[in-house]
Amino acid sequence: MKGNRNPREEKIKKLVETAKSLIGRPYEYGAYLNKGADKKGAFDCSSFIQFIFGRAGVELPRSAILQAAAPGKEISGKPGDEMRPGDVIFFEGVRGHYRHDLFYDRKIFVGHAGIFIGDGRIIHATDNISASGVVEQLLSELPIPHYNIVLVKRFL
Repeated sequence: MKGNRNPREEKIKKLVETAKSLIGRPYEYGAYLNKGADKKGAFDCSSFIQFIFGRAGVELPRSAILQAAAPGKEISGKPGDEMRPGDVIFFEGVRGHYRHDLFYDRKIFVGHAGIFIGDGRIIHATDNISASGVVEQLLSELPIPHYNIVLVKRFL
């Protein structure tokens, strides 16, 4: 029954709808929400994640590495495995950071993040050889090695 959705499912549905509504917005490395990035329309990967989750009532840090370390459920990063719509996928990326102190001395290099929306697809703010801006893409379309999945987190 459609009317019997649980609150978590409703939040995830709204999260994905909000992400989809921003497709086509431009990419700007270092775009900060507190400087009006959401108002002028530009996002980078982590400001996009921060904005989308903020709209869903989840406060996340500004950078992708700190988002990856934020409290949430770490899950398997294989599509069709444990990943569900609304999960955040953290990738190696072109620019990235190590913070061993945040990951119990695991060597995790995070340089990019996107929102998994199901069916092997993500929405993310990117500027890579195959796309630029806020886009929806198949995970299989992302250029390797920069888009190797290093971590997946569930915040909702």
